[in-house]
Amino acid sequence: MQPMMTASQAKDPLVKSGDIPVLFRHLPELVSLSGKLLVAFENGLGIGSVFISLESEIVVFLKYAIHYQANLKTIRRACHNPLFVKIDQESLTRKDTNRMGMSDYFIAPIQRVPRYCLLIKDILKHMERSDPEYTELDTVLTSLTGLAMAMDHVQKIPRSPRTI
Repeated sequence: MQPMMTASQAKDPLVKSGDIPVLFRHLPELVSLSGKLLVAFENGLGIGSVFISLESEIVVFLKYAIHYQANLKTIRRACHNPLFVKIDQESLTRKDTNRMGMSDYFIAPIQRVPRYCLLIKDILKHMERSDPEYTELDTVLTSLTGLAMAMDHVQKIPRSPRTI
């Protein structure tokens, strides 16, 4: 984030310095959560127990969803900058960016929770109900489905500029 803050001080910055905290306000929490998930899964912990242990941290996805529309507005403003448009277009053609633009990266956290739900549903299809982990995974699925619904709901709530 610091390189962007420095770049925002230029004569014609890609984004305003005040927009950077708006765009990246939840990034440290998202990165931390991803790291914890990775470590837990690499250590062979059960999927259900991992999600249950991180339940209070997974709420960061809801926080992100609340501020998602503000992020989109900031990106749309930046799209008036020819240099930003050029960089965004170039990223769509590059393999190292997975051919994704800025808006693609900003939607990724919104899509993550529904993907977790789909993965867990698929795992449950291949398990016996008598499996000790089945109940735990079913509980996690219920929790994540509720989170996904809440994320969808908060994005539909109109906000005044002061609440963002």
